[in-house]
Amino acid sequence: DRKKMKSIAVVILNYKGWHDSLNCLESLLSQDHENFRIILIDNYSENESVQKFKEYLNGDLKLKSEYFRHEPEQKKRNYIEYTHEEQINKDNLSEKELSDKDIVLISTSKNLGFSGGNNVGARYASLMGYEYVLLLNNDTLVTDKSFLNKLIEPFKKDNTVYMSGPNIINFDDTFDSPMIEDTFMGNLFYLSLLNFFRRKLNTPSIYKDIEALSSHIPKQVYKISGACMMLDTKKFEGIEYLDEKVWLSSEEAILSEKIKAKGGKIMFTPLTTLIHKKAASPRPKSDKVSILRNHYKQREYFYKTYKKYGPLKMNIIRLMVSIRILITKIKG
Repeated sequence: DRKKMKSIAVVILNYKGWHDSLNCLESLLSQDHENFRIILIDNYSENESVQKFKEYLNGDLKLKSEYFRHEPEQKKRNYIEYTHEEQINKDNLSEKELSDKDIVLISTSKNLGFSGGNNVGARYASLMGYEYVLLLNNDTLVTDKSFLNKLIEPFKKDNTVYMSGPNIINFDDTFDSPMIEDTFMGNLFYLSLLNFFRRKLNTPSIYKDIEALSSHIPKQVYKISGACMMLDTKKFEGIEYLDEKVWLSSEEAILSEKIKAKGGKIMFTPLTTLIHKKAASPRPKSDKVSILRNHYKQREYFYKTYKKYGPLKMNIIRLMVSIRILITKIKG
């Protein structure tokens, strides 16, 4: 019965970070929007993550956290487990055994990356008839009891809305979202230069949409952070979900271009805030060059496929990328 279905599927994607994932899950349990289901996905962690999830769900694992107080007695929670994404189809899916605050646990058979892992959850949500799907990073904490209600509000007021996202605060007191649309010349030269000086002055990135951040009402933006994306499930299915050809870079920009091509809107919702632990664990300096290489490889795909840049623009971009990587190598 569609009326009995949960209206929001919250997808938490885990890769080797079971403690963060469970903290994120627990931070959701006090929501005043009762009609939602948490979909916990382990993206082939190959560690103790799935075992820890089951211990927690069976009431055998007491969580400790520096961020908030947990329930004195750990409750047992019913859950349904799917062990492989290929088994998720209409024939074997059922949530009849589940009630409020019960969990769906899905384990993938290989690491599918950010896009692929989240798509497993989004496809599940679509097959089960959820109206909305929230893709939520496992290193986030929900502190507002009306968080889910506020995120779906823009959809109710405008049927061209595809996606919404909250104000996201990182642990270093920076804003994680929303972003402006960068131009070819801007991304290549002056925005990068301006951003360099702004970092030195400890001022917000030039890529941040300051006008939207200053708004007291939901505002249409170009791009929101991939750490928290609420989507209309059917519309998300209509744009074929996240592009799985990119790996840990450019996912949000590609999604923005897909939505823009459909005449859809992305709404930034400043009325609710999410805490993001991203800045708490910086990457080692030794990884900088390989991270940059991957980033630029994904950006090249984005520019060619979605921005439709021709050979001249692409060759200029490749030259600038080579210079930036060389400078990074020299700086060590």
